Amino acid sequence: MTLTAHSPISFRLVAITLFLALISAVAFPSATNASQLEITGTAGATVLINDKAMGFLPLKTKLTLAPGIYEIKSELPGYLPYETTVTLQEVNALEHLHIRLLPLSKKTAWTGNLLFAGLGQHYMGKNFKGYLFNAAEAGGLLAAIAGELQRTDYRKDYLLLKEKYDSAINPEDLEYYQAQSEKAYSNMEDAEGLRNTGLMIAGGAIALSIVDALLFFPNIEAGTGEVPIQMGSVIFDGPGFASQSHPLQTVHAAFKLEF
Repeated sequence: MTLTAHSPISFRLVAITLFLALISAVAFPSATNASQLEITGTAGATVLINDKAMGFLPLKTKLTLAPGIYEIKSELPGYLPYETTVTLQEVNALEHLHIRLLPLSKKTAWTGNLLFAGLGQHYMGKNFKGYLFNAAEAGGLLAAIAGELQRTDYRKDYLLLKEKYDSAINPEDLEYYQAQSEKAYSNMEDAEGLRNTGLMIAGGAIALSIVDALLFFPNIEAGTGEVPIQMGSVIFDGPGFASQSHPLQTVHAAFKLEF
C-alpha cells in the first residue's frame, strides 16, 4: 500500500514524531541551553550538588548545569565541612568554584571539651559521641547541684536541732533532739555523697571526652582516594534533578598524614 502525503496514517506518524520530540526536549534539555561549572579544590574531597554526589576532587570534566541556584557541599575526613551556594544566571556561561577545605585542629578538638564535654566531638563531626558526653556532664552537674542544695538544707536542720539538744534539760527532749539531729546529719551526708558523685561523673565525662578527642582525632587525608564513580557531563533540569551521561570511572592514589 502506498501512503500519500494526505493519508491519515501519515498525519499520525507526523503527530507521533512531534510528540516524541517535545517529550525529548522537555526531559533531556540540550547542553546549549545550560551553563558549565568547573569545581576545583582539595584533592579527595567529595562533592555534592543539591545533596547528589558528583564524585571526588579533582573532577575530570566541567559540570553542565541549567541556570539556577545550587547548593554545593564538600567533605573530607580530617577537614571542616564546606558549604556554599552558586547561582548560574547566564546560559552558556562558564563559572569557576574553588573549594578550599580547612584542616581540623587537634588542639581545638580536645580543648573544646574543657569548656563542656562533647564539644570537641561535635567539632570533629562525631555528633553521637558528642551528645553522649554532653548528657553525661549535664546529668552530673544537675545531680551535684541538687545534692548541694539538699546538703545545705539538711545542714541547717542539723545545726538547729543540735542547738535545741544542747539547751534541752528534760531527758525526753534530749533523746528526741539527739535522734532528730543524727537523722539530719545522716541526710546531710547522703546529699553530700550525691553532690560528690555528680561532680565525679561530670569530671569523668570531661576527662573521657578529652582522651577520646586525642585518640580518635581523624586522620588528614592528603591526595585523592579511591573514586568508585566520577560523573563526567551532568545535565540538571533544575535544582534537585540530574540526568547522568557517560560517567567516568577512575582510581587515584592516596596517602595519609597521622598526628
